Amino acid sequence: MPKLRKCSTLVAIIFDHSSTLKSMTETISIIRQAGFFKKYGALSEDELLDTLYEIKKQEYSKMFGYDYTPERKTDIYSIVGQDPEKFLDIDLEADVCADNKVYSSLLAEISKASNGNFLPSDIEEIWNSEEGPIKVSFDSNGQIIIFEPEYMDDWIDGRIFEVINKEMKKVSNEYFHLCSGPNDEWFGQNAIYVRLTEAEKKLLIDKLEWRFPEE
Repeated sequence: MPKLRKCSTLVAIIFDHSSTLKSMTETISIIRQAGFFKKYGALSEDELLDTLYEIKKQEYSKMFGYDYTPERKTDIYSIVGQDPEKFLDIDLEADVCADNKVYSSLLAEISKASNGNFLPSDIEEIWNSEEGPIKVSFDSNGQIIIFEPEYMDDWIDGRIFEVINKEMKKVSNEYFHLCSGPNDEWFGQNAIYVRLTEAEKKLLIDKLEWRFPEE
């Protein structure tokens, strides 16, 4: 997992690794141009940040059972992570086993973040033993798709994302890109997948120096 950077002021400055400084407002403007936080389109950048912080306060307060004021995270990883319809942070060491049906859950999670471009149905995950073979099948775009993941102890077979993207490309010009963030800061056990068009990806590369290791 990437380490989250702490900032001592509410007016955050983000270093973009090219010897220039970007204000938080400018950075938020860029990620919104790349399709993030579309449901908050009527808000200004500052209003969006305030709204995201209030949502986080409510989530923590509900979790703890009393009013709680969390630290105000101002790094870009923490902010874009609040758009689960665009940004997926997936722990690849996911306790994969016959009982947990991790692949079935993963397909459903990705479907929710696909903007309607990946809608699997009739999902089945069959294990012939505790160590496989494993067969995952689902209906997509009028066809039965079959994927046979390799048994990797607790780990997800990352080829599942290739299967998903192949289906998305049949109906859309956007799909999930493996992203390591600015200066590869997000490399770790977790895999970050961001749903983007090629134009949106280019914008993030050019303006924020996000990296996409499989491209």
